[in-house]
Amino acid sequence: MDQAAINLLWSLQLWQVLRGDGVTHGVLCPGSRSGPLAVAATLTPGLIRHTSIDERSAAFLALGLIRGTGAPVAVLTTSGSAVAHLLPACSEADLGGMPLILLTADRPPHRKHCGANQTAPQENFLLACVRRMVQLPPPGTTGFPRERLQEALAAAHGPQRHGGVQAPGPIHINQAFEEPLHTTSEQLQAVQRQWCARQADSVPSPSGMAPRSSGGGSGVDQPVAACSPPPLDWDEPGLIVAGPYRGQDLAAYQQYMGQLVGRTGWPVLADPCSGLRGLGNLPVVSGYDLLLMAPRRLPIPSQILRLGPCSPSRRLLTWLEKATAVQVQVCEQDQRLWDPLGRIRWRSGHGLDTLVAQLSSGQPSVASMALQQGWRHWQHRLQQWLSHQLEASPITEPWLAWAISRWLDQQPPTTVLLANSSPIRDWESFAQPRSHHQVTCFRGVSGIDGTLSLAVGLAMAAAPSQGAILVSGDLALLHDSNGWLWRRQLQACGARLLVVLIANGGGGIFEQLPIRNGEFSMEELFTMPQSVDQLALAAAHGVPSQTLDHPHQLTGALEHGSQQARCHGMALLHCPTHAQRDHQQRQRLRAAWLAMALRH
Repeated sequence: MDQAAINLLWSLQLWQVLRGDGVTHGVLCPGSRSGPLAVAATLTPGLIRHTSIDERSAAFLALGLIRGTGAPVAVLTTSGSAVAHLLPACSEADLGGMPLILLTADRPPHRKHCGANQTAPQENFLLACVRRMVQLPPPGTTGFPRERLQEALAAAHGPQRHGGVQAPGPIHINQAFEEPLHTTSEQLQAVQRQWCARQADSVPSPSGMAPRSSGGGSGVDQPVAACSPPPLDWDEPGLIVAGPYRGQDLAAYQQYMGQLVGRTGWPVLADPCSGLRGLGNLPVVSGYDLLLMAPRRLPIPSQILRLGPCSPSRRLLTWLEKATAVQVQVCEQDQRLWDPLGRIRWRSGHGLDTLVAQLSSGQPSVASMALQQGWRHWQHRLQQWLSHQLEASPITEPWLAWAISRWLDQQPPTTVLLANSSPIRDWESFAQPRSHHQVTCFRGVSGIDGTLSLAVGLAMAAAPSQGAILVSGDLALLHDSNGWLWRRQLQACGARLLVVLIANGGGGIFEQLPIRNGEFSMEELFTMPQSVDQLALAAAHGVPSQTLDHPHQLTGALEHGSQQARCHGMALLHCPTHAQRDHQQRQRLRAAWLAMALRH
């Protein structure tokens, strides 16, 4: 058999293994060396394909799909520098615990390290972030290594499917190909006939799940043995601090939270991306970032249960660091250490379901309910006060967080992505969610890479039943301007994304840090405003846009933007603000709330 046909037949087997592991989406980037794998992808039943000219954008789209579907996603690239562009998304997948499968084509070993074109030590590019790196042999030189692939894929799913790793995460499969790479029409037809004959009696049935493993090694020292019961007294007052949700079954997580709160009565300080805000059956406290400006006005718990990683709120972190309460932590299938404060006495990476299984029977104690009512009392006062302060506000970043969250209360379920830097922090402090939506962020490495592509992946995963909204600053959006190229594919699959752009003239987050100094140019070194017409840039990609000129126009603009996104796949709502004015409003609001809280 010709080498090109051997390459294609081998590639079909590779995609079959991926499909058997639950891979439904494949993101394909162009390249000659990866040609056999790209062609095989088109011949693989049930594989939904997305194509991208930008490997970095492709990998972030995959992360959005993973977050939206809970299933692994494969990204295919050619050799050389293409692989290096995967690193930003790979590092996010590592810290975010997402099963990202990076499939890269490579030159055969005898072409490496001798000056051959487009060769690089790409097998080493992603080693710092991946759970496994599998170097596959050139097709035809040995039998197909199915078991090696399956072992690596198990590692991507973390401790519930592979006991030797700490958490789900990315894997790198590097596939060398000998030339010739591309089949003729006759060869392609012959391979298809051979492949169909081989599969006639063994059609794969990708379930997306594998048997749950009872093993689980953490790789780091536990403060207390994982099998010991947590040092919590369910009848004493306590508090739950829920960080960003990083599990795979949010509905089940919410159900377990209901059981936990129903037994303990403990209030829940819920991160915007915890998946818990807006749930009517939980005593959620969403305004903790402002409430903790006057912590002595709040009831003090004797024990704190922390769920998942930390929130971006520095005020909350400072309070947790100083708290005398016993602190324990539970993460969803993630055995790594998530305790920068050094306050955790006991932790588990086996998930909330394991903790809830240890609950004793009974009802919340009187003391626990008193603590809950105290926190909820201040939460209610804060929300009323914020509404009074912001209802007559001009267009500012805090006002947008408050107003968009209120608009969402009147909308059907929507997927919301909050970009890093200011949007996630303003949502944490000023948003007022009264109904539940899927609000998420990507805070693994807290970068602004791939923001638009992440949102597109989430929108594709939510389609066709839900729409998606991205709230982003202008530099984050510009940093991933190639993300606009996804518009046609969004439109083709019936997905829709509304981008709410906070145009504050550069990196507004730096106004919130003690950086500004008359001895140097703040704009040159930090905020870096760019003279790019974002509306024209969107229009060049066929994306309709509009500008918000007055606060009273927001409801109409959001509804019109949603309709445009439904027709075109994407739409842009341009919201001009001023970074220094926005920061001053934040300072005034915090000072005014502190003064009010101290008076009562």
